Amino acid sequence: MNKNKILNNKKFITVLGGSGFLGSHISDNLTSKGYKVTIVDKTKSEWLNRKQIFFKADLNTPQEYEHILKKSDYVFNFAAVADIEEANQNPIKTAETNIFSLVKILDLCSKFKVKRFIQASSVYVSGEFGGFYKSSKVAAESFIKEFFKIRGLKYSILRYGTLYGPRSSENNGLHNIIKKAVKNNKIVYSGNKNSVRSYIHVLDAARISLKALDKDFENKTVIITGPENININFILRAISEISGIKKISIIKKNKAKIISHYVSTPYNLDNQNTFTFKYSDNLNIELGQGLKDLIKELKRKYQ
Repeated sequence: MNKNKILNNKKFITVLGGSGFLGSHISDNLTSKGYKVTIVDKTKSEWLNRKQIFFKADLNTPQEYEHILKKSDYVFNFAAVADIEEANQNPIKTAETNIFSLVKILDLCSKFKVKRFIQASSVYVSGEFGGFYKSSKVAAESFIKEFFKIRGLKYSILRYGTLYGPRSSENNGLHNIIKKAVKNNKIVYSGNKNSVRSYIHVLDAARISLKALDKDFENKTVIITGPENININFILRAISEISGIKKISIIKKNKAKIISHYVSTPYNLDNQNTFTFKYSDNLNIELGQGLKDLIKELKRKYQ
């Protein structure tokens, strides 16, 4: 009998925050693989698959959906304050959502013997930048590991780099740059001109994320990012060439506004339990094609 068929038979997966950018793509991938997917979010997904179940709930009050956690084999968690500026402006809300609510969810998952808890984290945990957002993610990872040590709740932690692609919101860096460009016929970037990022298309990131279900990645931390660092100037020129918008302007933010953002993608590879994804030969979507598709999508939306 096919191994994948055995694996997927009657496996229930709950995706917390599954209506969002990355969560919705991962939910779709899980559904396509035959898993029974329940999305829990305060907003119904625009992209809800007819095979998926949606349950509306405030993710900060897991008692509302503990009956769903109780029947779950695996839980993916994308519920978080994810915008750095929002986190810096609202440290209490950030701690309540990214730490305290997480602990309540972990408590229920350990009580219900969930097979694996899979946490969406960030490469920011490896560096000195990120403000209160970084602090909350560091604390979250620590609690997850202690729940394994003390209660045996198995986990996989997925640290994402710079994502881009369809379904992104205005909080996404490339989405915001392209949106303003197509609306104003001018490409404007606010930040450090030396900034470099390891871009990875959200469809590639979502596909790779499913590897967290493999036995090999049990109780491991995985870095999911692009194969190389790319300077922001290259990105701006590529957007200009693809879109036909010639005007490019880089505005230097004042120090107070950029202090929490890293210049170069941070990594911490000194832990033997940290795996790094550098799938330069296995990524399906090349950066140029990904930008072309995103520009086309946002032109339809904003022009």
